[in-house]
Amino acid sequence: MEDEKLKVKAILFDLDGTIFDITERDALARCRALNKLGHNVSLDQVREHYRYGIGRMGIARELGVKFTGEEEKKYIETSFAYFTKREAVNLTKIHNGAHDVLSALSKKCKLVLVTSRNTLSATEEELEQFDIRRFFTLIVTREVAAKYHKVKDIPLLPFQEQRAKLYKCAIGLTKIDPRQMLCIGDSVGELEPAKKLGIKTIGILTGFSSEKDMKDASISTIQNLTQLSTILTNGVSR
Repeated sequence: MEDEKLKVKAILFDLDGTIFDITERDALARCRALNKLGHNVSLDQVREHYRYGIGRMGIARELGVKFTGEEEKKYIETSFAYFTKREAVNLTKIHNGAHDVLSALSKKCKLVLVTSRNTLSATEEELEQFDIRRFFTLIVTREVAAKYHKVKDIPLLPFQEQRAKLYKCAIGLTKIDPRQMLCIGDSVGELEPAKKLGIKTIGILTGFSSEKDMKDASISTIQNLTQLSTILTNGVSR
């Protein structure tokens, strides 16, 4: 991967886990969700097991929590709801080097943020806090994609179905051939829908999916965003 130069007109970036370091924020959200669903766990217990590559259900499994299919859906939705609350938002950090990478790449091609968060204004507010809003020509949230697809809303789950709708929105609004796009994300669930649409993909190992998860899905990986800059700075074109 280090020697590969990719010619792309637009780079689609996931946000949480890819640009933002959400370790503390997500740990709190999962702790709150588990307790709301009747599982008495402490934040320290969740933190003990939290690590990059843990997966969306990894914490529950390592704590010995078992869900039915419907309970798993409720857990994911509840975790995500807590993730967007102010208490959790205040724990967000930005990955080292992310600001400089986005700044450099924004001078080379269009940067599009694609996130499963719903509200555009709240997402933009967080980006402004880290001075990175200005690097993106387009932000696609579920709210934005719902307007594009002319539907009332786009549910969080099923997850891959939701992400596919977000990517189709990005393709439609930018009017760029998906074959000239690159998608950067931290989970297989985010990247597989992009691959199916013909978008090139790179997995970053600072979020939910492990290197093995990515390899099993035939997705090339990088360790961090600084490595992405090394690959792409001289390889992207308008």
